[in-house]
Amino acid sequence: MNREGKQWCAVPKCMNISVEKRHFFRFPKEHDRWLQWIRAANRLDLEQKGPHYAYNNCTLCHLHFEEKWFRRKTTLCVHPNAVPTLFFGFE
Repeated sequence: MNREGKQWCAVPKCMNISVEKRHFFRFPKEHDRWLQWIRAANRLDLEQKGPHYAYNNCTLCHLHFEEKWFRRKTTLCVHPNAVPTLFFGFE
């Protein structure tokens, strides 16, 4: 989240894409999964800060996950083993 309390996607240039509604997911706390996420999102700068920092301060939006990773309860959830793989146009 940013200082105003609004969520943002940690993928560079992603927030420049206009989307009607975004769903945001925290980075995982588990070290191995966290490493997969920061590498996939090209956010190696977060490696120095660690998984605790990323979990508390960074999110990825639903645009970076394949449909198979979603499940709906009362809100959209991402499967615990999900890894972001969709980054076309965000380079």
